Amino acid sequence: MAASQVLSGIVDRVVVQNPTTGFAVLRVKVPGRSESITVVGAVANSRPGLVVRAEGDWQDDPAWGHQFAATRITLLAPASVDGIRAYLASGAIKGVGEALAQRIVEHFGADLRHVLDEAPERLREVPGIGARTLQRITEVWRNEGENRDILLFLESQGIRPARARRILEAYSGRAIEQLLADPYALARDIRGIGFDTADLLADQLGITADAPVRRRAALLEVLRGNAERGHSAMHLERALNEAATLSGQSPTAIAEVADGLRHERRIVERTTEAGTFLLLPELDAAEATIVRRLAILSAGPVPWDRTALGDWEAVVRVRLALELSPSQARALAVILTSRVAILTGGPGTGKTSLVRACVACLERQQVRLALAAPTGRAARRLFESTGHEATTIHRLLEADIQRGFARNAERPLDLDLLILDEVSMVDLPLMEGVVAALPDRAALLLVGDRDQLPPVGPGQVLADLIDSERFPVVALTEIFRQAEASGIVRGAHRVIRGELPRFGTDEAGDCFGIRVRDAADARAKLIELVHHRMPERFDLDPVADIQVLVPVNRGPVGTRDLSSTLQKVLNPSPEMAFERFGVRFGIGDKVMQIENDHSREVYNGDLGIIQKIDSGARLMEVRFDDRLVVYGFDSVDQLVSAYAITVHKAQGSEYPAVVLLLLHEHGRMLRRQLLYTAMTRARRLLVVLAQGSALERAVATPEPARLSLLGHRLATEWATGPAGERTSPIQRTNP
Repeated sequence: MAASQVLSGIVDRVVVQNPTTGFAVLRVKVPGRSESITVVGAVANSRPGLVVRAEGDWQDDPAWGHQFAATRITLLAPASVDGIRAYLASGAIKGVGEALAQRIVEHFGADLRHVLDEAPERLREVPGIGARTLQRITEVWRNEGENRDILLFLESQGIRPARARRILEAYSGRAIEQLLADPYALARDIRGIGFDTADLLADQLGITADAPVRRRAALLEVLRGNAERGHSAMHLERALNEAATLSGQSPTAIAEVADGLRHERRIVERTTEAGTFLLLPELDAAEATIVRRLAILSAGPVPWDRTALGDWEAVVRVRLALELSPSQARALAVILTSRVAILTGGPGTGKTSLVRACVACLERQQVRLALAAPTGRAARRLFESTGHEATTIHRLLEADIQRGFARNAERPLDLDLLILDEVSMVDLPLMEGVVAALPDRAALLLVGDRDQLPPVGPGQVLADLIDSERFPVVALTEIFRQAEASGIVRGAHRVIRGELPRFGTDEAGDCFGIRVRDAADARAKLIELVHHRMPERFDLDPVADIQVLVPVNRGPVGTRDLSSTLQKVLNPSPEMAFERFGVRFGIGDKVMQIENDHSREVYNGDLGIIQKIDSGARLMEVRFDDRLVVYGFDSVDQLVSAYAITVHKAQGSEYPAVVLLLLHEHGRMLRRQLLYTAMTRARRLLVVLAQGSALERAVATPEPARLSLLGHRLATEWATGPAGERTSPIQRTNP
């Protein structure tokens, strides 16, 4: 006997509904069909707008014609009590929070859907619901119509309200059609939804385990996960095996759908001497653009008069009162005579002084300069050190959530030289945006410390560019006298050499280490340090001046638990507060933006302090350094408590004081580059709380290599410049 077929769709019209027997004739919109189909079978309480899943077979009926005879019909947007409670508490209705939503559910129980649909006036039976609140609930419930049912459906599948509304926004009026056609698109399009969540939804919609759409989604999920771990490419065999494991299918079955994905340019296959690799097309394109554009930018003379620069050492001496060392003078000469140059070095080696000197020399000639960095804090540090306006890369490129970068090859930047700082943080897509937006005759100076953590996103751009030997590289190694006095600087350089840092033992030091027994001891010592000892001894504000850094987010010594603990200690009774998604937001709390929001001009990793909460208007004001940003209560999932943050999120920032925790629970994150990056975030004071051999393990463990094809392509695809001249490799300069 043939297996039953399964289809899903939206009820367009209820033709027949027998309340006694449950027999129904439905007209259902099914994705991929231009006209509604007829579905017959037993189902109770069906109505237009609901999503149904039907199992059965096609047949021709004398009365109803060609129809789908269902042996089972399931409503996928049921009036579940939990789903309605989540919907009511989602923030969609002003004045209704989690507590009131729970009281409504407890009062009406299973009758709640009927009350909302047919007798909303009964809501007044619930304490706390007055005439205005009743009116708001009734209006929102009725006006949201189909959107409401979609939200209920999504929430019934375990998708929380904020993400459910993101799905509605992403797909507009096509939300349900998109979900029915390819629920796995959620993993690609919606932040916070992965393959597993989409897979549960797909199962509800009748997609079988071996369906091609599911196998394709598994392979794409593996490649996206690979990119999230920092790689731009993945060995073909490994990709097939991981997708097979994820989907429960065979590698051969995955290979069958890979051909179709390649044909559609959903994935790219490249072969080198090291093997065959799969890439996401956007990363393949980013690597190609970077190579092509840097080849063009490297060709020809610098866009300023080199002879008019004169004695640049004298210029620096007069304008900056800075005496360059012989090695710095040689380095400056390389920078001022190169179209594309790289300046790298650790703390205290003079990178900032050289950037200042470069700016001072070129400003005299009225060279059009732009200075940028990946984060707002890094851009502010760049401005403070050079006196020249600096901005974030996203603002420079006029990033827009809908259009991408407004500055691009068609509308390039109006400049002669771009100085890009903290390039170790720049991933492939961002570097692609930068080089695409530069005019062909512009110059580019890349500044960064290759020993810091690689970017959160895919690629290792700075390291690949340095290793390619296509560009002059100024590698600074000399630590200058003022920096040499810092225990933080000396300790950081010891760590990157694979040696343990030496911690201070007297009050004059700036780098201290404290041993802890376990997680509980670490938490107790952390609270004592941040709440009492450091503020009292070093005159520090515990919220504004001290930043706790941790390798991981989860666990008893991860950022989430530690932030919650410190919040209760440092800001126990805020003047005004509210709770969303299990997180308390109160006036005076430290928060961090966790995604780029171009409309508000706040970016992933920006830290702020909550200044004001208006519970009536459901708005919150956060101060990010010198500017206030307003959030609605329904958008605060862009923020997290930031009393403790990960080292990755701290990259590009500096803080007056840093407390770093290193415990055995941090496992594979105990790495040399992470420790080095964390130490160099501290400006005045560093305290390391370390358990047992955790510090030794971190020093001894280098960052695992990332798989990138950028280096290979710099070697094999280096093209001719704009005038046809062949660009040649340039050896690095080590002053």
